Amino acid sequence: MNYMEAVIKEIERLKPELINISRNIHSKPELAFKEFFASDTLTSFLNGQSFKIKRGVGGLPTAFIASAAFGRGTPSIAFIAEYDALPKIGHACGHNMIGAISIGAATAIKNTASDLDGKIYVIGTPAEEGGGGKIRLIEKGVFKGIDLAIMAHPSNKTRVAMKMLAVVEITFTFIGKSSHAAAFPYEGINALDGVILTYNNINALRQQLKEDVRIHGIITEGGEAPNIIPDRASARFYVRALDMKYFKEVVEKVKDCARGAAKATQCKLRVDTGRFVYHPFKPNYTLAGVVRDNMELLGLKENSIGETAGIGSSDIGNLSQIIPTIHPEFAIAKSNIVNHSPEFAEAAISKYAMDMMIKMTKVVAMTAIDILSSPEKVREISREFRR
Repeated sequence: MNYMEAVIKEIERLKPELINISRNIHSKPELAFKEFFASDTLTSFLNGQSFKIKRGVGGLPTAFIASAAFGRGTPSIAFIAEYDALPKIGHACGHNMIGAISIGAATAIKNTASDLDGKIYVIGTPAEEGGGGKIRLIEKGVFKGIDLAIMAHPSNKTRVAMKMLAVVEITFTFIGKSSHAAAFPYEGINALDGVILTYNNINALRQQLKEDVRIHGIITEGGEAPNIIPDRASARFYVRALDMKYFKEVVEKVKDCARGAAKATQCKLRVDTGRFVYHPFKPNYTLAGVVRDNMELLGLKENSIGETAGIGSSDIGNLSQIIPTIHPEFAIAKSNIVNHSPEFAEAAISKYAMDMMIKMTKVVAMTAIDILSSPEKVREISREFRR
């Protein structure tokens, strides 16, 4: 039996439903841990395809596992679904397509290749956009016993293997003392000055940092009125770097920027570091090679050179540290529309995007077929991961 032809044909049959699911999720964007409509939509489809469904896994109400086993039940492959949106700009990262790709690929395999040995999962992972959903699921053991993970992510470029930056959120809160800004300024301690000095200190620090480091932030609180010296001010930053050891060093340097500002302004300082750190992504190049071969079979070519060009961060990085993982990107527009913009959100339901989504569904399914058909390929992927 030609499994490749069979899964391609099956995905073509599923195409209208997958597009409808993707567009429906796009029409009702939901923020981290509140993706009830998206989770219901994906699990309802999978339930209709006779997958075994577990909802609320890992203590997260919108997380789920759908599974189907055949033959000896090994190897096991997880198709990762994301479906959270961004505040105000909705699905400006295209997560409406990720779940559709994963459920489409898994269903095509289940319906056409069940005489192979293996077990397939669709794992619904909430809150990629800052909530660390995958990290929580890892902590709860949801990924134990799974051999490898695959997902495909919309982008402004098409490429198979890339690295991602570690990231952590840090909030600095400065506590000062209020006073009349004109009559008695000497009685006050200006908390906003602490925030501004922190920004300036970080800007001075940048020259001495490696080029892959990213530090960016916003002032979240800066006072109530111009004639009142602010007794409280705060800023929230993301700190990113490619190497985990150096990342930790940079985090301490950034904290020192705030500590110095607090000392200079005589403010009290509270530092709140986010519970979850997104780790760098660890590409598996053996698995990437299988993806690339299947992309070429479908006429898809990479149009981005370099693993670190325009990279961001994701909790898929944490997953890649514990099992072999691949995270190819695919362009959803002919022009260079970037993620996290209103234009990208609009492009995420275009005909071009839907055509690319279906092609990547085929690529993901074909990659899984290659792996299920080749025990040696599984061993090769595992050997690289252990190295």
